[in-house]
Amino acid sequence: MKERLTELIIIDSFFLTACVLLLFLEYDTLASILIILMFASNILNYFVNNIRIKYNFMGKRKAIIYAVIDNQSVMNLYYEPKKYNKIVKNVYKEIKRNVKKGAVVRKYSDHFLIITKTTGKVELTNKVTKLNEKIGQLLDDELFALSLRYGIHICDNEDFNSNENRANIACNKAKKEDMSYYSFYDDEDVETMLQEKKILANLVKSLKSREFEVYFQPKYNFKEKKIVGSEALARLVSDGKVVPAKDFIEIAEKYGFTAYLDKYVLREVCKKIVELKKDNIEFGSISVNVSRNTLCEKEIMNYYSSTLEKYGIHKNEIEFEVTERDEIGSTLSEKIVHEMCRRFNVSVDDFGVGNSSLSMLIKNRIKTVKIDRQFVIDETESGRTLLNNIIKLIKELGYEMVAEGVDTLEQQEYLKSRGCNVIQGYYFSKPLSFEEYKKILGGDQNGS
Repeated sequence: MKERLTELIIIDSFFLTACVLLLFLEYDTLASILIILMFASNILNYFVNNIRIKYNFMGKRKAIIYAVIDNQSVMNLYYEPKKYNKIVKNVYKEIKRNVKKGAVVRKYSDHFLIITKTTGKVELTNKVTKLNEKIGQLLDDELFALSLRYGIHICDNEDFNSNENRANIACNKAKKEDMSYYSFYDDEDVETMLQEKKILANLVKSLKSREFEVYFQPKYNFKEKKIVGSEALARLVSDGKVVPAKDFIEIAEKYGFTAYLDKYVLREVCKKIVELKKDNIEFGSISVNVSRNTLCEKEIMNYYSSTLEKYGIHKNEIEFEVTERDEIGSTLSEKIVHEMCRRFNVSVDDFGVGNSSLSMLIKNRIKTVKIDRQFVIDETESGRTLLNNIIKLIKELGYEMVAEGVDTLEQQEYLKSRGCNVIQGYYFSKPLSFEEYKKILGGDQNGS
C-alpha cells in the first residue's frame, strides 16, 4: 500500500509539473486535459484497489480485525502531535511487516483495519498475540507500554461495511472489559450496544430537559460545631423519582457523557453559590466531582477558570474532587492534577483504595483528602489499624481531612476520638435538595 501511494505521488507530481509548464507556455486547454486525466487516474486507482481487495477475499472465510492503540486518548494528550503521529506510523509499519502476504492493512488516523484469510480463532489469537509483542518493542518509554486492542469478526459474506462495524463493536468490548487485548464479535454485542445507546440517548435528553438536579451532602465539623462545606451530587429525577446512579453511571462514563454532566453540575453549583451569597448564607466550600473523561479534555482548566470568573466565584468557594480509584493511576493524570492544584483547590476522593497516590500527594498542594467509606465501616482490629494510620498520615502531611460514609454514632465517635473532625455521611445528613440545604445552613446545624 505504501509503495502504491508513493507511485501515485510521483505520477501526480509529474502531472502537476507538466500542467504548470503548459500554463506558463499558455497551453491552457492541454493543461486542463492533464488535470482531468490526473483526477481520473486517482479515482480509477481507488476503485481498482477496492475491487482487488474484494476479489482476493470473495467467497472465502476471512477475518476482519479492527485495531486501536490502547489508551490512545491519553497518549495523544501526553505526547506532542509530531511524536504521537510517528508512533502511529511505526505501528502501521509493524502491522504490515507482520501480517501474511495477501492480507490487507488500512490505517484510519490511529485506528487500523486488517483483512486476512483465516482458519479459525486459535490462529487469529496467536496472530494478535505475536503482533502485540512486536508492537510493545516500538516504544522505549517507562511511562507507557505500547499495545493494541483488537476486535475480530470471522465472516463469509462480502458486506465489508457491516463486517467492519462488527469488528469495531468487538474492539469496543475488549476496551470495556479490560480483561484481554482482543475480543471476538458476538451477535449479543449488538443487542448490548443498542441498549446502551438507548440509555445514553435518554441521558442526553434528560440533560437537555434539565431532569438532572444537583443535591448537596453536607460536611460537618465536630470541633467548630457547624457545616463547613458540602459535596455536589448529580441526581437524575424522572417522573418525580430519583433514578439510582448505578443504573446509568457506567454507561455515562463509557461514552464520555460524564464530561458534559460534570460541566453542567459546575455551572449549577456556581449559580447556587451566587444565590447563597446574595442571601448572606455562610456555606464554606462546595466540592464538585471531576470524572476521568473530563480530565482528558485539553482545555478543561481554562473552562474551569472562565466559569468561576463568569459567576464571580472565589477559588476558596469551590473544590474540585478527583477520585483516586480512577484518575490518579496514570502519570498523565498526575500531570493534570498537578496543574489543577496549582490553580484551584483540589480534594482526593476514595483515598486508600486507588492506585497508590502517595507520591502524588507529596508532590502536589492537595487541599483535602477524603477517607474512603470502606475504612470507616470496617470495625475489625486490622481495619481500625489501617484507619488510624491513614488519619495519622494525612495529619502529618498537613492536609485537611474528611471521613465519608459515616452512618452510625459509633463511627462518628471513633473518628472524633482519633482527631478526624470533619465527617460526611447519612448519620449527619443525606444528600439534600438545594432548598433543603439552604434551610439547614440557615437553621440549626448541630445535627445529631
